[in-house]
Amino acid sequence: MFNPFASPEERVRARVQTCLDEMVDIDTVLMEDGNYRLIRGSAVLYLSIAEWGARDVIVRCTSYVVVGAHLDEELMSFLLESNAKVTFGAFSVDEDRDILFEYGLIATNANRYELKEAIKSVAKAVDDYDNKIINRWGGETSYKVLFGVDAD
Repeated sequence: MFNPFASPEERVRARVQTCLDEMVDIDTVLMEDGNYRLIRGSAVLYLSIAEWGARDVIVRCTSYVVVGAHLDEELMSFLLESNAKVTFGAFSVDEDRDILFEYGLIATNANRYELKEAIKSVAKAVDDYDNKIINRWGGETSYKVLFGVDAD
């Protein structure tokens, strides 16, 4: 129910919760910090919601695609070329040299469809690329790192 006194972040959080409740193919865990861990197939996604600027709210959906791959020039080139092919989001490498995929959406006025598509696009990118990377450059999925077994 719409609350005219709710902050933009509270309204986005309510909309996100409704989306997650409707997405029956995703396991959702609300974490202590108020953000979410989502699991869809072998993809483990983290959904964070935060104020952005004076009046906006950003929803960031991030996933560790591969942990522990052998990063070399060929893999870095592969990730850059892959960034040119994906419609939303981008691959990156963090300070631990793990491969991530992230999509940020200014969600202040985003509808449920846009929020769901953001989540699904990250999960799809992970599912499309994790095995390609592992088969060629090694490493493991974040699902296996977290739970000790393969998702499939």
